[in-house]
Amino acid sequence: MIRLLESNRIYLRLMEEKDVPYKVKWINNSEFRHTLNFDYPLSEIGTRKWLQSVAGNPSRKDFIVCEKNTDLPIGYGGLIGIDYKNRKAESYMGIGDLDFQGKGLGVEIREALLDYAFDELNLNKVYSYVWEENTPMLELNKKVGFQIEGLLREDILSHGELRSRYIMGILKEEYQTYRESK
Repeated sequence: MIRLLESNRIYLRLMEEKDVPYKVKWINNSEFRHTLNFDYPLSEIGTRKWLQSVAGNPSRKDFIVCEKNTDLPIGYGGLIGIDYKNRKAESYMGIGDLDFQGKGLGVEIREALLDYAFDELNLNKVYSYVWEENTPMLELNKKVGFQIEGLLREDILSHGELRSRYIMGILKEEYQTYRESK
């Protein structure tokens, strides 16, 4: 197991087949999935096929988040739509193990992903879509320097309703300013 990205309490490693049951459990959890845009229920077979199809795709990096002391998978995150020419990517993340939510780990996950995007991939911009009503994720993103770039009204049909979502973005220089202020 290679710990690719580390912070104080968590580390991120590339997602592997052994992680499929965790991701399926998290996304099928009704308390968690309202923050996501997934077709559910997910199956382990379908998720394994998805993982095999994206694992070698250079335009994405999919990680599992593990608690550092126990190596327990607690969530996931990644970069998708990595555009090396325009130096940008979309970031996503979630803490699927509800026992680990509300403990400040989301900031550590977001910072690890941004460190990777800006320092390793040399991107200039990272953006994220956030449901209009997902106040915790809006606040988390703002805390590390993301800005709201717009509201996409009734943009996505999800869970049987048209939902609005914000697009939030952060530039490399803005993130550097955030890091220097810590």
